[in-house]
Amino acid sequence: MIKKENLFLHGVYICLSILLVYLLGFPQRFDRIFLTYFSLIFLARFTFFRIFFGIWFVIAALYSPVGFYYGSPNVAVISSIAETDIDEMTEFCSQLPSYFYFVPLFLAVSFIILFKKFPFPKINNRYLIIFVLGLTFYKPIKTILRHHPDTFSSIAYSFFSNIKYPILEFCIGFYESSKLYLTEKEQQLKQIEQTNNIPIVSVNPKHKTYVIIIGESVRKDYMSAYGFKYDNTPFTRTHASVIWDGLIAPAPNTQASIPHLISQSIFSVDKKVNAQLNNNIVSIANDAGFETYWLSNQGKLGAIEITVPRIAAYAKHSFYTKKGEYNGKSSRGKHDTLLLPELDNILSTEDSKPKLIVMHLIGSHPHFCRRLEFKVQFDLNNKNISCYVSSIKETDDLIAETINKLEKYKQDYSVVYFADHGLAHADQYNDLRHNPNYQDSYRVPFIFFDSDKSSQQKINKQISGFQLVYLLSNWMGVKLDVKHDYMQNELAQIPEQQNIKVKDWDNNKLYQFNKLKNDPNPFN
Repeated sequence: MIKKENLFLHGVYICLSILLVYLLGFPQRFDRIFLTYFSLIFLARFTFFRIFFGIWFVIAALYSPVGFYYGSPNVAVISSIAETDIDEMTEFCSQLPSYFYFVPLFLAVSFIILFKKFPFPKINNRYLIIFVLGLTFYKPIKTILRHHPDTFSSIAYSFFSNIKYPILEFCIGFYESSKLYLTEKEQQLKQIEQTNNIPIVSVNPKHKTYVIIIGESVRKDYMSAYGFKYDNTPFTRTHASVIWDGLIAPAPNTQASIPHLISQSIFSVDKKVNAQLNNNIVSIANDAGFETYWLSNQGKLGAIEITVPRIAAYAKHSFYTKKGEYNGKSSRGKHDTLLLPELDNILSTEDSKPKLIVMHLIGSHPHFCRRLEFKVQFDLNNKNISCYVSSIKETDDLIAETINKLEKYKQDYSVVYFADHGLAHADQYNDLRHNPNYQDSYRVPFIFFDSDKSSQQKINKQISGFQLVYLLSNWMGVKLDVKHDYMQNELAQIPEQQNIKVKDWDNNKLYQFNKLKNDPNPFN
């Protein structure tokens, strides 16, 4: 039992435990807090562990500004350490509130004094020890029994990575993120050594500046440009030169779909498909003499962000708003409009070469309300759907701003907008999520804007997102030595395609699109 005179001390240890979890950037959880608390009351009375904990609390205090913005150690933290230059560091520091300079130092000094002077109790209660061991090992053992790892290293990794002890998690997170960062950087360098090998027959661009805007998680039946009753795409609806109704995305998620949309797809005899990443629209544009740019409001590197950044690495110039995960703690408040000042910089620079600018948006990625920069603009009596419809409006506004900037700098331009994939309804139509089982997870917008202001053309043909790189090359005036309807026809002459196939995110196996279930829009 805890003596009454020690209750205050135990209250202090619990507060210290909560503080350590917070300073190291982890979400507050019962097991994290109490494992830290028990480690203090069992071990901190020994000199070695008193010094050990003192050092870690000082590290946590100094890490706290990073933990506040980026969370626990992740790829964003590692890439920031590895890649941030003096200007970026100065910009980061200038954004910090003034107290961020004093609080970490104050805490560090306080922890040194506390662990040097503060008394720690002696507790030897066997039942408490058994409880702590159970709390520590429950989740790791449960994970091992569920997944059945079959090697010693996999068992050890599964065991230690599932112990929710913040000091251990911090070390593992730092190691794993560093390993991922170094591995992926190496793979990116190897990838870009493989250049485009599709022969270019001729280069005759009709415009000086080409812009590809890749939207996120937009199904076309939620856009007024395609008949949705809420007018959330007024600019697109009235200013687009071509509204194409019928593009079928290759896959139902970003990392599986975009490589096939903007890279050559290779189909095998066993009914599988692989993306030939070196034969992408950026590498083709490079070979054709274009100046190439990649502007992204998605993650530069992370556990999910791998394939698309390998394609982006081919661009001669790149700009990312996020160094790590697309949805990490550091992504808070980073909206697609952050790409516009960089676009302004590009367009303000005189260059005799034609330009290809790719803008990769976070757009309408779940969770929708987090994507909004401004207030919800539509009320559909459903919070999630209202935010989703409003997020599409913000993308329409961004397209309008992009066109305005092109005209501000008197650019002869052509812009194409398409989404990487759609979504399907969930929770009794209260939400939209990734789902490979529905056709509407693949039905996406496909829209063109041109500086010649030609009358709007509507095309209603179902076509596949596979090999769209040929269509995009043809649109840019780059003729490739391939035989395909996308390369051999202008937009309006491309024939409708039959028996379109798609893939899910787990493998490269192809499925018949027309055999998937329908998911109609109940808000239309």
